[in-house]
Parts: sequence; structure tokens; C-alpha cells
Amino acid sequence: MMAATVYVPANYIDGLPVLYFMHGRSGDENIIHALDIQSVADKMIGEGRIPMLIVCPRMEDALGLNDYEDYFFNEVMLLIEQRYKTTTKFIGGCSAGGYIALNYAFRHPDTFVRVGGHMPAIDQNLDDEDLHYFATRDVWEANNPIFLARQCPLSADMKFYLDAGDMDEGGFYRGCSQLAETLKARGVQVENHLNKGHHNIQYLKENLERYFRFYLSA
Repeated sequence: MMAATVYVPANYIDGLPVLYFMHGRSGDENIIHALDIQSVADKMIGEGRIPMLIVCPRMEDALGLNDYEDYFFNEVMLLIEQRYKTTTKFIGGCSAGGYIALNYAFRHPDTFVRVGGHMPAIDQNLDDEDLHYFATRDVWEANNPIFLARQCPLSADMKFYLDAGDMDEGGFYRGCSQLAETLKARGVQVENHLNKGHHNIQYLKENLERYFRFYLSA
């Protein structure tokens, strides 16, 4: 198993909810430190929020495709569930990690009750530079969150949170908007937020507490 970093609250008990949080294309499991997740989570617990585990697995630069999906569900999740006896499950991620979180949530709709795509790398067109991830346009389309949102069965218990900065260099706010409209048309609960900011770590830090409030609203 590859590395994973886990935030365990000081007042940990069995049966807590768990958030699986996916890093971006150039990141790794240390995003938990880059975003200072522990400080934000500790602060919210101190304000009376229910504690949760937060798991940041290393997913490499692979968009969570192919063997990485089996690895996540059959190794990472299995180990966490066995070790910590968690209950409600959430999944989220930033940039390419947001793509992974949405992809997995649509493909496993009975697993996660809260799903977050934070400046998610949702492309409306396939760029040549990304072709190596998919090999063919058909594979790209079959894994695109917007396509999956149209086709996959969705649980009535699921709720989605999408957001991006208004100066996002990848223009991912456009993909968020299209995905949100697709989900709304299917009667799925979804929030879509266009905030001030760029596609960077500072944007995520400024919005992290909002994300946690969303997950813990389950």
C-alpha cells in the first residue's frame, strides 16, 4: 500500500464519520499538512462540531483511473474501515483530486453521502496534453464527471458541493456550472459556489472551513 496521511481527532472514538480527501495532480498525501487541515479541524471541534477522521491517500498523477480505483476501494478504504470502525463516508478533493472524488462518487453511488469537488479538474473538452491519461476519447468521456452525472444511478442521500475561483486559470468554474445544472435536472442536491480566487493552495485554505461544514452537515 502507498502512503496515506490520517487526521485523527484528539477525542477519537470508534464510529466517527470519515472524509477521504484527494490531492491534486502534482501533490501527494502531504496535502493534509499543506492545507493545515489539523488546525482547521481542531478549531471546528472546539466550536462544537462533530469530529471526523480525514484520510489523504497518495493517488499519484493518474486521475484515479484503472488500478487506482481498485487500490482505493479495496486497500485504502478497507484498511481505514478495519482500523477505525468508521460510519458515514464522505469523499472530496481539489483540482485533479476533485475529479477523482466526483468520478468515484458517481461510479459508487451507495458509498458516499457527501461529495466535494473543490476547483475540480472538469474539462469540457479533451486537451491533447491529457490524452495519455485516457488513451482514447471514448475512455475520457466515459470517465468525465459530467457524462457520469447524466448516466449513473444516484442515491437520494447524496449531496454535492462544487466550487472554484472566478480567476481559476483552468476555467474549471465552467465545468462546475455544467455539472451542477446536470445534477439539478436530475433532482440531486447540489451547491455550486463561484468564489474569488485563483487555482491555487491559497484559494483552498480560504475555503477549507466551508468545506468541512458541508461534510459535517450529513
